[in-house]
Amino acid sequence: MFGLFRKKQRRPQDGTVTLRPRDCHTHVIPEVDDGSRSMDESLAMLRMLGAQGAKRVIATPHMYPGKFDNEPDGLRRAFDGLVRAAERSGDITVELELGAEHWLDASLLQRVKDDAVLAFGPERYVLFETTTGSQTPEELMDVCFALTDRGYTPLVAHVERYRYLRGEEGSDLLEDLRAAGARFQVNRTPPKPRANPRTAFVAKLQARGWVDEVGSDMHRPTASGRPEPSKRAA
Repeated sequence: MFGLFRKKQRRPQDGTVTLRPRDCHTHVIPEVDDGSRSMDESLAMLRMLGAQGAKRVIATPHMYPGKFDNEPDGLRRAFDGLVRAAERSGDITVELELGAEHWLDASLLQRVKDDAVLAFGPERYVLFETTTGSQTPEELMDVCFALTDRGYTPLVAHVERYRYLRGEEGSDLLEDLRAAGARFQVNRTPPKPRANPRTAFVAKLQARGWVDEVGSDMHRPTASGRPEPSKRAA
C-alpha cells in the first residue's frame, strides 16, 4: 500500500505523507461499518499493516447517526472480539487500541458533554469527520471547545478533504482551530501523488508543522486500502 511506513520523505513539504508507526485511522473491526466485512478480512488488514511497519493500530469505526448507529459499549464488545481473534491467530504483530471516527452533527456536542465518545492515545484524541463542502459546519468550533474543556484533544480526520478549509477563509479558520486545541490528521498519499488541491493543502500544512497524525483510513486488505471494483467475468 504505497510503502506506507517508509522513512521520512526527503521533501517533507511536497504534499506527500506516509504513515508513522501508529496508524490512527482504520476501519478494521468487522461488520460494524463500511470497513472490514469479516474477521478473516480484519486479520488480513492487520497483517498487511504489520508487514508495512505499523506497531500500533487504532481501530476507528464510524459513529455516524442514521448511517452507522454505533455506540461505545457495542464497539468495545466488537473490538474485544477482534483482539481475541488476533491473539489466537499467533501472527499479528501490531498492538490494538480502540477509538472511533465520530460524525460532526448536532448530536456530537451532547455526546462530548456526556463523555459518550471514544478517545485514544495519551493525547486523548477524539477523531471526528465533517461534511466536505465549502460551507463551514456550524457545530465545528463549539465541539472543539467542548472537547478541550473536558480534557480531550480534537483530531480532525482527513483534514485535506474539506473544501471550507482550502478556500479563501480557510487560513483564518485553521488558525482558530489550532487556537482551540484541534490537531489535524491527514491520509497517506502515494509516493508520487498527482498535483491537486488536496496535496497542495497538505503541503501548506506541512510547511507550518501542522500535520499532527497520519492514517491509512484502511477499509479493505487491498493495495489501496479501499474496496476494489468487481472484475467482470471474461
